[in-house]
Amino acid sequence: MKKLLLLSLLSVLLVAFCGAPPEGETEVPTKGVDVAYGKLSEGELQKFMKAFPVAKEEIEKSGKEFGGDNENIESWIGQFATVNKEVAGLDAKLSAAGMSWNEFWPAFAKTWTASIAVMMTKEMGEMEEGMAEIKKQLDDPKIPAAQKEMMKAALSAMEEMKKISDKVPQENKDIVKKHWDELTKLFDMD
Repeated sequence: MKKLLLLSLLSVLLVAFCGAPPEGETEVPTKGVDVAYGKLSEGELQKFMKAFPVAKEEIEKSGKEFGGDNENIESWIGQFATVNKEVAGLDAKLSAAGMSWNEFWPAFAKTWTASIAVMMTKEMGEMEEGMAEIKKQLDDPKIPAAQKEMMKAALSAMEEMKKISDKVPQENKDIVKKHWDELTKLFDMD
């Protein structure tokens, strides 16, 4: 269950960095979704790990809120491509750290989705049990409607993360596994 909480926290970080689509927009930019499932190279990951602290600091300093609901992680990835327009000077700071914004955000998307996939793989048995338990509890008439709604939302989020995990290239998962200790420190997942 602790690992499921960690997966939820990963989702929160994704929400914090990616944001929701602007009001009135329902279409997800395909480019962002496609980029998240592209091939991640060793060199790209190395540059990303060096640049990520700079991006995180600049985004936090900006005071901008990049939040949204927990409905579609892929839509957040698509929206992440424009964060540099919301945070003044972000591209320049990232370029000074060795990776322009146009290189950084696809590396973030690929690394993020691969990290979720690795965590999902590690916790698949426990997650499947958790999903089965939630489904079972949804049929219990003693559980209040408000609690059932929260359970449905959690189940939906787990199913969405499983779909995402299944689409990630195995090479990306392997590279992320190789650097797992560094990435967990980078993403504050210790």
